Amino acid sequence: MGVIIFTDNPTVHETQLVLGELRARGIPTKFRAPWDISLPEIPEYDADLVYAPSNMLNRGSTFELIHRHLILKELEERIGTVINPVDSLLNYSKGHLTLQMKKLGIPHPETLITENIDKAYNFASGLLDSGKNVVLKPICKGRGVGVIRLDRIRSREDLLQFLAWYGRAHGQGVYYLQEFIHNQGHDIRCMVVGDEVVGREKRSNPNDFRYNLSAGGTAENFLDPVYDELSLKVADAVGFKITGIDVLPAADGTPYILEANCFPGYTGLIEATGIPIHERIVDYFEGFIRK
Repeated sequence: MGVIIFTDNPTVHETQLVLGELRARGIPTKFRAPWDISLPEIPEYDADLVYAPSNMLNRGSTFELIHRHLILKELEERIGTVINPVDSLLNYSKGHLTLQMKKLGIPHPETLITENIDKAYNFASGLLDSGKNVVLKPICKGRGVGVIRLDRIRSREDLLQFLAWYGRAHGQGVYYLQEFIHNQGHDIRCMVVGDEVVGREKRSNPNDFRYNLSAGGTAENFLDPVYDELSLKVADAVGFKITGIDVLPAADGTPYILEANCFPGYTGLIEATGIPIHERIVDYFEGFIRK
């Protein structure tokens, strides 16, 4: 009975909040890291679910990704529940979100995902030449890291050189480019747990087009449930049970989906709203735990 927290970084604040709440409720909890479990002989764990709160499948080597994925699949087969589900963790990327939004017809910026630097260049220069702005992002990193607008690059020769540098420094060979959406100066983070939006925050930053709190943005409580249905639809499309959905209201009011994060930071949301998100997460876990 209980929960296994499977992570390579147990010190993350949100993970510690969940751990503390589990223990406060008397729910047996164990930490396990990828190097604690060797294949093929996985120990028999008396647990009801596995919580995987860190971005283990999107950092490290390809071999580490394969090994960690295999461990998670074995744990899922033996224990029955991994949150977020293993397939959603493997698929997690901005690229996967783009594909799902296109299939559903949900508003999403014009986007190109490619390993071809010439196609990346043509896409970016085409938007810039038409008077639009372009945002370049890593496909998996969060907290605004590596998110750059390209409109200040002086020449097309500089653009090509910059793309070559970016592919090494941030993109790891993959270019994720989007049209910049002119907006109302803020975005809305909707925190989804299970089948419910449990909290919302309005984020803004007068000094940066990135509204992430880690990039200097500020947050305030957002009470309007106007984006709840959309957020739940997006969470279902990408397969996440715990996720932060970032909605960008465009200048004309159209809600664009920018992000579905399966490892969302929510300390700022707690501070802005007073809602104990970690308690809502453990409430959700209790539905899987044998009493």
